[in-house]
Amino acid sequence: MVAPITISRLQAYEGPNTVQPTPGVVLRLACDRDRGARIRAAIKDSAQAIGLVIGQLAIDSKRGNLGIDISVRFSCELPQLGAAVCAYVVAGITAEAVGDHTWDHEAPLIALRERRQREAVPLTAVQLIAEARRRGLPSFVTATRQLQIGYGVHGWSCDLATLPNKAPTLPWAELGVIPISIVTGASSRDRVVEQVATELRAGGQRVTALKAASFHATRALLADPHTEALVLGLTSEAIIRYGLPVEQCDRAIITDCSGPRPTEAEDDEEWVRALGLPMLIAAEAVRINLSDPGLTQLVPYAPNGVIMFQVGEG
Repeated sequence: MVAPITISRLQAYEGPNTVQPTPGVVLRLACDRDRGARIRAAIKDSAQAIGLVIGQLAIDSKRGNLGIDISVRFSCELPQLGAAVCAYVVAGITAEAVGDHTWDHEAPLIALRERRQREAVPLTAVQLIAEARRRGLPSFVTATRQLQIGYGVHGWSCDLATLPNKAPTLPWAELGVIPISIVTGASSRDRVVEQVATELRAGGQRVTALKAASFHATRALLADPHTEALVLGLTSEAIIRYGLPVEQCDRAIITDCSGPRPTEAEDDEEWVRALGLPMLIAAEAVRINLSDPGLTQLVPYAPNGVIMFQVGEG
């Protein structure tokens, strides 16, 4: 007997990712029949029931090897909670499909509502985040519940627990971003991180270079008021798992597409999309090592053009 629903992928993205430009959730299912309408309604109802705001909910269904493959995606400011809602919905529809009348839908829903209350940012923070977006400034909440607006030396932060009910007046004119270069690739990535950092230091910048930078380590540097400039070597695995830790950067450099495909990638296409993702948020033309044939397919998607780059050059 074919299971009524099987989760093939459930991913919570904390930043811009290979699926959408905003934090959110991707859910992929194999179903015995087309349950797309039921899943859509259940996700919307469950999110509303716990007070979770989701947006851009999209569901696609197509015939698969064993039934119907369903892909779900939506934007969400609390993506980990959004993924938990998806898991709850799948469990509920599965119980419904197999006639399991013992499944308790109330208790896990109450737990999700309590979690949302713990994780949600206060209204004052929401107002500050909205004003930052209006001004084109990045913002995020750190793992330690600090609201961060802007990056590094041009940033402002506050503990959410001590944020007053009335939004404080921020020094908006002093807030902004810092110079950020992002390097993606495999075998040559770390070497190019060193080359770029050396080049920028020679130009007088005080640069922090981070090889194989994790999402949370990068966020910690962005929230550090002493950080003046960053060169980040991002692994494909981290990008596919979490998305990008920054909303904007100055320069993106793609060094190579070598070695085995990361296990996090569903296929080669997702791997290459992850390598090229930083070019979509970079202000400058992307630098691509076009001697690597695996990277040439990225050229048509570069929003600001392409500069040929060779490993070993500055």
